[in-house]
Amino acid sequence: MVCKKEPIEREQIIAKYLSRGLGSDAVEEFEAHYLGCDECFEELRVSERLAADLRSSNFSWKHSEGVSVLQFKAAAELTHSATELEELRKEVLEQSDSKVIIDLSRVTKIDSAGLGQLMSCYSHLVKNRGTLKVLNPKPEVRKLLDMTGLSTLIPSFSDEHEAVRSFKN
Repeated sequence: MVCKKEPIEREQIIAKYLSRGLGSDAVEEFEAHYLGCDECFEELRVSERLAADLRSSNFSWKHSEGVSVLQFKAAAELTHSATELEELRKEVLEQSDSKVIIDLSRVTKIDSAGLGQLMSCYSHLVKNRGTLKVLNPKPEVRKLLDMTGLSTLIPSFSDEHEAVRSFKN
């Protein structure tokens, strides 16, 4: 099956598999071959590691006056199908800091799953006597925060220095 394909074709199939872009029949055929063929299985493992590294590399932390600021390095979506969604939760829950700002300036789209993850981060921090604030949400993101009432729980700021200073008040 796949071993007879060119390397680029194999990588395309792996990419579709990892992004859940194959139909159920194709998934069965893919798994039957890749999980039984040592060479192809190793190729799949390498691709999975690379994809995981690329996903987790979209975040960076910086610290200012005892406050941790989580930034997206590139444009991101916080939607049910986005890889950043689970990574966001992990990033915040693994932090020992209790004062966290999430910079949403590069978040282009958010849905109920993304709002739920923000709420999960908020709940985690509150349970640990902390606070969550957001920075620079785009108008469409801000609108959803307002419509759902999350903006009353998670304050939003347009200036990072102002957001950092707000922790001292």
